[in-house]
Amino acid sequence: MTVKPFPPPTALVFDRAHMVAETIAMVLDDAGYRAHAAVTYRDAKRAFHDLPELALLVIHADTPGERRGSALLQAALRERPATAMVVVSSRLPEDLEPFPLSAVFLEKPFDRAQLLDAVERARASRPRA
Repeated sequence: MTVKPFPPPTALVFDRAHMVAETIAMVLDDAGYRAHAAVTYRDAKRAFHDLPELALLVIHADTPGERRGSALLQAALRERPATAMVVVSSRLPEDLEPFPLSAVFLEKPFDRAQLLDAVERARASRPRA
């Protein structure tokens, strides 16, 4: 009898900076995730709906007047409450649009270890599905 291995957890990375999105996705891939990078809201929204088993959402924070990242965060809270969320920005949290209290904030610039630490804290804070 063979045991099927569990598929790797799925992550969605949304950042308008292509290099940032791709780099975060590569780090997550190396850490055992199946990561998808998106640089437009349209692509991120499509990926969100195409990834029903989404375990992690890493998203650039909205600045005042923006709502697209917040829309994805709210959709995750509503539709997939067990999804861990990491919000990244070079701004301080008080200078951003509000984001869910359950999300872990990570200030740019950050290194690989800081990213993976934020991911683990976000995953530990989510309810189990």
